Amino acid sequence: MGEPTMSIRKKNLREAAQAACATAREIAEKAQAENRNFTTDEKAAYDEAMQRARDLTDQLKAVTADEEVLANARALADEVGPAIKDGDLIAAAKSGHLGLTGRRAKSLARNIADNALRPVTITGPDGLRAKSVIASGSHSTSMPMADTIGEMGKPPQSLLDVLIAQTVASPAYSYLRQTTRTNNAATVAEGATKPTSVYTLTSTDARLRVIAHLSEQVPSYTLSDNAAVQRFVEDELLFGLRTAVEAQVVNGDGSGENLTGICGTSGIQSQAFATDILTSVRKGITKLEATGYTPGVLAVSAGDWEALELLTATSGATDVRGVPVDAVARRLWGVQTVVCGSLPAKTALMLDLSAVTVDSDGVIDTRWSDAVSDDFQKNYVRARTEGRFGLSVYKPMGVVKIATASA
Repeated sequence: MGEPTMSIRKKNLREAAQAACATAREIAEKAQAENRNFTTDEKAAYDEAMQRARDLTDQLKAVTADEEVLANARALADEVGPAIKDGDLIAAAKSGHLGLTGRRAKSLARNIADNALRPVTITGPDGLRAKSVIASGSHSTSMPMADTIGEMGKPPQSLLDVLIAQTVASPAYSYLRQTTRTNNAATVAEGATKPTSVYTLTSTDARLRVIAHLSEQVPSYTLSDNAAVQRFVEDELLFGLRTAVEAQVVNGDGSGENLTGICGTSGIQSQAFATDILTSVRKGITKLEATGYTPGVLAVSAGDWEALELLTATSGATDVRGVPVDAVARRLWGVQTVVCGSLPAKTALMLDLSAVTVDSDGVIDTRWSDAVSDDFQKNYVRARTEGRFGLSVYKPMGVVKIATASA
């Protein structure tokens, strides 16, 4: 049996941290031996090596902590039932799908509202006491990681319901992106040289970006008197955050603090418009399957989904009769389809679900405050909801950008 995944990762992190420290030490010892200060380039290289060593050490500490949790869980599981495999607990704790829609969003909003609002007893002039609520402080709420796609009987409401999400150990992290996939396996005569397949992986640096927004001013007494505060938090702040995250994941341009979204990632496949949207999407499926990937989700705009349904329901139906369009489950050609408002015009995305992950620190932070401008003087409060998110595109060839109409 191979070495556990966590132990391998600890070993790799430790060796990488030691290498970074060695690099920094060599630079320092060279300058010391020559009895001089660092040059500009040496100082930059030294700082970079030390920062990398610190980041790797932080990641190593996080993995060590996870390993202790896993060991404790495995010991308990041995007493009460079958042993837990490394991957099982890691996946349950660290990955899933972001729960920012449907029932999971309601649960998250309820937790935020319950934490952010505390009951206060107010005594009126007649001596009667009444319960009210006021905004207070800062509250971090863990995002629910769902292990299923969507809710039973309902199609996914967002691309985030479908894409795999993972919690990263550090705001600055790196991952390996596959840039070449050339399979040369073949029959080989005895004594002949075996062919070499080429699978090139490139280390890609990434970091979590803050995505946030504020509510408008809300009169403090409105919060005290209004029982719909939870609805406000749920329907506005969380919906707005989810929409912004999805927009960045799909179409971020990589400038400034923007993510580099899926559409802007180099190396993804493309499918030109062919005849109609049905044909174009089917050819996109073929491109994935021809390169060894599995179509997992299709993201289309609301207008394109309407065009698909109308195409199968109008005079053109005779041309597309028998095409597997399931409007209730929202599937096309057997592939789960998600309506995504962030896509560029005349564009759809077909993805293998192993190609991309949405990264985060696993926390939604909500703060209520009257410390903005003259809010305190005027008895106003406002809320801010934010989280930190990133995107890892491991297999660009596992994504096809599809033109859904002629240019």
